[in-house]
Amino acid sequence: MSENATLAPERKCAIDQVFDASFIELLELVPTNPFVRAWVLKFTGKLPPEDCVTFNLLKDWVEFNCVKRTRPKPQSSPQADDGIGILVHFSETEYGRANYSVDRSGEDTFQIGQEELLSLVQEAIDAGGGLTEVVDQIGTRIDDDAWNECEPNMDSYGDYEYDEHDSNDSGNGEITYSREQIQSRVLAFLQNHHPELAQQL
Repeated sequence: MSENATLAPERKCAIDQVFDASFIELLELVPTNPFVRAWVLKFTGKLPPEDCVTFNLLKDWVEFNCVKRTRPKPQSSPQADDGIGILVHFSETEYGRANYSVDRSGEDTFQIGQEELLSLVQEAIDAGGGLTEVVDQIGTRIDDDAWNECEPNMDSYGDYEYDEHDSNDSGNGEITYSREQIQSRVLAFLQNHHPELAQQL
């Protein structure tokens, strides 16, 4: 091979390593839609060139210029000294101006710090309550604050639906979590660090 020969550029990824199947389907349908291309920018940090006007051109640009997206796993077992962490599942419906809607979901850990946890436990004991009341209080905290305090990677998509709707619609976000997990983690924390409180619940 000539020393002056130029090596052909290599693909950095496959398009399905950057976008999920539902979003790829959307790219195939409307590759030049400005709002869809804005989502490409959000996902990749790069805006496709204006001459990428077909899906195949856009696909080549992604695979030569973008890198595989990493999706960190949510932390499910935080250090006990830091309190407890409860795995929360988030879901919402996203509406776009390209007349599409899609259900999105993700997970993150909601952290209850040691000081707050001990305060909730002591309040329950002082009021003559028990573990059920502590679980109820933590559940209320998660319901009220999970969307503000967590940062779920909403990378799991359902099927895109294409219909007429108000593009200002934001959908209703929902969260789910396990009360059994709250109970088991509260008990484990107390038994390991404050067994005297565990006995009073």
